[in-house]
This record gives sequence, C-alpha cells and structure tokens, in this order.
Amino acid sequence: MAFFNYLPAYELNRSPRIIAAFDTDFLRNLDTFRRSLPQGKPFTMLLQTGWSVLVPKFAEELKTGMARAHDLFPEARIVFLVNEKEAIPILKDSAECVWCHQNAFLDPDRYPLASGKRQFDAIYVARITPFKRHALAAKAPNLHLVGAHSQREEDYFQEIMRTVPYARWDEKVNSRLIGRRMANASCGLALSSIEGAMFVCGEYSLCGIPVVNTKNIGGRDLMLPEFSEFRAEDTPESVAEGVEHWKANPVPPQEIREAFLRMAAEHRACLDDLLASIAGRRVKIPHKLGIRCRLLPLQKLLHGVRRRG
Repeated sequence: MAFFNYLPAYELNRSPRIIAAFDTDFLRNLDTFRRSLPQGKPFTMLLQTGWSVLVPKFAEELKTGMARAHDLFPEARIVFLVNEKEAIPILKDSAECVWCHQNAFLDPDRYPLASGKRQFDAIYVARITPFKRHALAAKAPNLHLVGAHSQREEDYFQEIMRTVPYARWDEKVNSRLIGRRMANASCGLALSSIEGAMFVCGEYSLCGIPVVNTKNIGGRDLMLPEFSEFRAEDTPESVAEGVEHWKANPVPPQEIREAFLRMAAEHRACLDDLLASIAGRRVKIPHKLGIRCRLLPLQKLLHGVRRRG
C-alpha cells in the first residue's frame, strides 16, 4: 500500500465536502491547502479554535489569516466552532461563528469510570511547558504527571522536576490508555491561565474525577460541572488545598460523568444539525472531530486530505 502525506485536517463528509481542522493548522498552511484542494469546487471548512480568542494578538492573527483565506478560497464556506461565547463578536466579521465546544466531541467509550481506591491523589496530564504552570502543583501530595516537553525547554523541564521530586512522571501514555491513568487519581489538575478549552479537562469528567481548577480564559470552565470543581488561587498552597478537599470529599464518579454528558449533548446537537443542514443527512462525528488525533491507515485513506504539490 502506498503511503501518502496528509494535511492536518479530517474530511467529515465527501460529497458535499466538509473538512474539519484547527484554526491555525488551516490558516498557517493556506498555500498548501490551496494546492491540495480542487479550485472552484465548493466545500465547507469547520475551524476549531485552539486558543483563547480573547487574547488580542491571537484574535488579530486569526482575522488576518481569514482575510487571506477568503481570497484564496472564494468557493468555501468557513465556519468557526468557538469554545467561548465571547469569541463570536470578535470573529463574526471574519467568518460564521457557532458556539460548539470541542470537549463535547470526546468519545466517552475511551474513558473508563473511576472506581475503588485510587493510587494517586492528583493527576495532571499536560505538556510540560510554561503556560501549563506545573509549579502550582509543587505542594500537591502523591502527584502523577503525564506530559512530554520540547528539547528547547529542557531547562524549564528540569526546574519543574526539581519542584516535584516525589511525583511520578510519565513522558507519554497511549491515548487509548490515558483514561485508565486518570481514573486512578482522586482528582485532576487544570492549572493554566490561558489556553484553549483543554480536552484533558473534559477527559477528567468522563472518568468521573473532580477537578482542581484555576481562573482562566479559553473555555474549559463552560464544560465543567460546578459541583466537581474546586476553584484554586494561583498558589501551590491553594492547589494543594483543593487536592486535599477532593480526597476528603469524593463525588460519585457516575454523577460527574452524567453531568458532563448532559452539557455535551447541547453542543453535539448543534454540530449534528449543522452537518445535516450541509450534507442533507446525519454525519458521524469522530473522536475530537478526527483532528490532531492519531489515525489508522484506513481512516487516513477514507478521511484524510492528501497533501499535493
């Protein structure tokens, strides 16, 4: 079987063509997308926002990219799927916008429900990079960290490891197994102040573990059941207090999962209706919309967008 190079995108429907991609994956590769997609044939591009649009610099980058995208793809209908309602007035002049939260498109079957005694008090699944603020977990007991780091941030990584010498650290865990690791902790940590909607936060909820959360922009709070959130201050002491709170006051995992799924249902229905209005039929929604996911060879052949030129 021949091997093909694919664009960072997923074809949800072939005719009419509907493609999903993260905003920057599309906008930073416009010329390659233009060479790879036939000119003059209408298609719909769904763009998932990957960072908070409330950050002015990022919003301007998207607006600038969208102006060029409309010039290069006059045949395309481009729709932003935003995680924050506040993003709609910011982006509405650049493209259609729909509040359709990314965490609703996690596949629940990938995440086992927590049960019984937990090995760890807290887990933080996050790339070890400054914006994830691992230092806030410095006083959290019995901690499990899962996340890689880039070579250019090796010094930062070593600094964080020195702050949590007692923590278990795994650089990588297979995406099919990460739910088991989460289900083995009393709570999950969400410590960034700015990012996107943080898939991991939804994954915690699907495993039925509560969250120690910090104040943030990006949208993760909008899909987090209030009764399973401890809002910590930006200090290691407050984060540790949150971990101890959930250890002493466990919430039934099934209640967390069911509350999350009720919240997700609204957003899945929104995308279901949008896709059906375009395709004229119901379209299967894959895990994470199929983007920035490891795909099997057959999935790539059926849903990948081949890079050309």
